[in-house]
Amino acid sequence: MNRSKWIFILAIAISSPVRADVTPARIFSDHMVIQRETLAPIWGQADSGETVTVTGSWGKSERTTTGDGGRWELKLQTPPAGGPFTLTFEGKNTVERKDILAGDVWLCSGQSNMAMQVLKCADAEKEIQKADHPQIRDFKIRIHPTMEVAQDVEADWQVCQPATVSAFSGTAYYTARELQKELEIPIGIITAAGGGTLIESWMKAKYLKDDPWAAIEMEVRDRRAKSYSEEKAIEEHKQKLLAWRVAAQKAEAANRPIPRRPGRELDPHKNKNYPGNLYRGMIAPIVPYAIRGAIWYQGESNAFMPGRAEYYSTQLKRLIENWREDWKSESLPFYFVQLPNFKAPQTDPNEEIIGWPLCRESFTQVLRSTPNTGMAVTIDIGEADDIHPKNKQDVGRRLASSILRKTYGLEMPTSPVCTASEIEDDKVVLFFDYAGSGLMAKGDKLESFAIAGADKNFVWADASIEKRDGRDVVVVCSPQVKKPVAVRYAWAWNPSRCNLYSKEGLPASPFRTDRWEFGLK
Repeated sequence: MNRSKWIFILAIAISSPVRADVTPARIFSDHMVIQRETLAPIWGQADSGETVTVTGSWGKSERTTTGDGGRWELKLQTPPAGGPFTLTFEGKNTVERKDILAGDVWLCSGQSNMAMQVLKCADAEKEIQKADHPQIRDFKIRIHPTMEVAQDVEADWQVCQPATVSAFSGTAYYTARELQKELEIPIGIITAAGGGTLIESWMKAKYLKDDPWAAIEMEVRDRRAKSYSEEKAIEEHKQKLLAWRVAAQKAEAANRPIPRRPGRELDPHKNKNYPGNLYRGMIAPIVPYAIRGAIWYQGESNAFMPGRAEYYSTQLKRLIENWREDWKSESLPFYFVQLPNFKAPQTDPNEEIIGWPLCRESFTQVLRSTPNTGMAVTIDIGEADDIHPKNKQDVGRRLASSILRKTYGLEMPTSPVCTASEIEDDKVVLFFDYAGSGLMAKGDKLESFAIAGADKNFVWADASIEKRDGRDVVVVCSPQVKKPVAVRYAWAWNPSRCNLYSKEGLPASPFRTDRWEFGLK
C-alpha cells in the first residue's frame, strides 16, 4: 500500500466519531438480584443519541434514547420473585447479563461493624462451610471517598457459597439468611461500608449545611489540605517503610508481634471522613437502583464525644431523609443497630462516662419519632475489650425479626423500649412498647436499674415486673429514695448486668426517664 493510501485511511479514522458501546452500570451484572414486582430504574452509558433497548427474559422490554452526556436510563417492570432470568441491553452492540434473580434487595451500610467479614465473626469456619445459599447474593462496594460524585462503583455480584461468603459482611449476611429462610425468596445485599467512618461522610451536602460537626470536620481538613504535598507524602512514606522493615525484622527475630505497616498520608480532601465523601463515592452512584429498604450499623465514631453522640439523633434523621429522597420513597424501610456494650463494666450508677449511652439514646429517639424504622438492641452481645464483637449472628437475627414484623407483617418479636413513666408515691412505674408475650428477668431478679430523687444522686434500685391493664410494666423503688424523680436502666458504656428481656428473648433497650444535662463538650 502506498503512502497516500495510508494517509487517507488515517484521515478517515481520525475524523470518524469514536464508537461507545452500550455499557450498563456495574450493578447490572451477572448474578444480580433485581427488586421484584416494581418499575426498576436501569441505566448506563452509550453514544449520545443512541437508542438503547433493555429486555428481560420474563417478557418485558423498554427503550430510550441516550442524552448528550452519554447516559441513558429507563424503567423496566420486574417479575415476581424467582429466576434465573437474563437481561439484554441492545444498541450498536448487545450485552447480556445472566443468572439474575428477582427478589428483595437491601442496602447495608455503616462503618466497621457492618463491614466486618463473616471470616472474622464467631464460628467462622463452621458458618462458611454450611453457607450454601444460592438465593442470597452480595454486591460489595469498594470504599471510595471522593469530592466529586462518582459515575460508577467498583463491585461485582457474588453468589453466596462457601467459596465466597467469607468476604460478605457478617451483619448483612446473617440478616439476609434469616430473611431468605422466612420469606423463601431471593435476597440481595448491597454492602457499602467502611471502617472508622463518621455518619457525616454518608450524606449529601444538602443535609450537612448547618451541621456543626460536619463544619468542624471540613474546616480541619480544608486547613490541612492547604499545606499538603503528595510528593512530600510519598517521600515521607518511603522513609517510614524503611524504618518499619527494620523494626519488623527485629520483631520477627525476637518472636514478637510485627508492628503495623505504615500507611501514606493522603490528600485531606480525599479522606473517608471528609463530609459527603463516601456518599459521593459509594451511595450516589447506585441511586436509584430499586431496593426494598436499608440497614445501618454505624455510630461508634460519633459516640466517643458526648456532644457529638447527643447530636447523632439529628444526623441519623437527616441520613434517613436523604436516602428516602434519593429513592423517592418517604416510607423507605430503614433499620439500624443500637451500639452494643463496650469497655469495663459499670459499678457506680453515677459514673458519667456518657458518650455511648447518649448515642444509644439517639437511636431510640429516632426509632420513636421516625416512621417505618426499626432497631436491633445489642446491649448484651458486645465485648468489653473489643469494639468489633464477633457475635453477628444474633445481630442478624434481631434485625431480621424487626424487619419481618414491620416490613413484611409477620408475627415476630421486637425489643422492649421504654415509652413512658409514672411516679406513684415512692415508686416509678415504667411502660414499654414491644411485640411479644410479656417481660421477664433473665436470672433471679432485675438488675441495672438506678433511681434518683431531686438531688440527682442515683442509687441501685429494686425492680420487679407487674401486670397493669393486661400489660407487663416494671416497678422501680429504693428505700434510700423516698421521693423518686428519675430512673435509668443500663445507662453505661457497659452495664454490669442488664437482664430485662421480652419473653421471646430480646433485650430491652437502655434508657433514662430524666433529661438532665451533662455539661456536654
